[in-house]
Amino acid sequence: MQENTFIVVDCNYRNRNELTLALGEMGYVVPADTLDDLGGRWPEGAWLLVHDEGPQLPQTQQALRSAGQYYPLVAYSKQASIAHIMDVLSDGAAGYLEWPTPGERLRRSLGNIMTRKWQGSTTPEQARAKQRVGQLSPREREVLSGVSEGYSSKEVARTLGISPRTVELHRANVLTKLGVRNVAAAVRLSVEAQLDAGPAVTQERELAL
Repeated sequence: MQENTFIVVDCNYRNRNELTLALGEMGYVVPADTLDDLGGRWPEGAWLLVHDEGPQLPQTQQALRSAGQYYPLVAYSKQASIAHIMDVLSDGAAGYLEWPTPGERLRRSLGNIMTRKWQGSTTPEQARAKQRVGQLSPREREVLSGVSEGYSSKEVARTLGISPRTVELHRANVLTKLGVRNVAAAVRLSVEAQLDAGPAVTQERELAL
């Protein structure tokens, strides 16, 4: 069985070192202050664990997108509100962990996240596409679904109850987050990821039929 690889990004040395030791039983761990510490060497098929403190999480997400790399990201912190955790998950994280916590509990929670993340993925390409589309917010996924179904920006705007300009802004964000240059490439990714149409878009299509 292939060993898991984890990248732990945490500028707090004590946190990083203790988490690295705890993850050692699950696979190979690469500790780093920031993604710059990787020196452009990106481990294949790794999982990215990032300390959610200060600007570290959003900066790491932006650095990942800028580098054109796509890792499942799991945030962690000592304590976070449910609302904050939901915001992080909506922004594309695969999961959220409490740390510090007993090592066995950590490994069990992370194992569950890893299992859920790839559940239903039948090919590496499909899993990778789901990973990338998972970075999108719920509204961005609705816009991408509408575009993939062949709707114009005006039609998507009417269906979702937003302005065409807002749809265009969401489309631009989709391209940026997916790391693609045009809508056609974004649609190909959504097809590979088997992205379902949002409820509003689905309802509009049913009414049209």
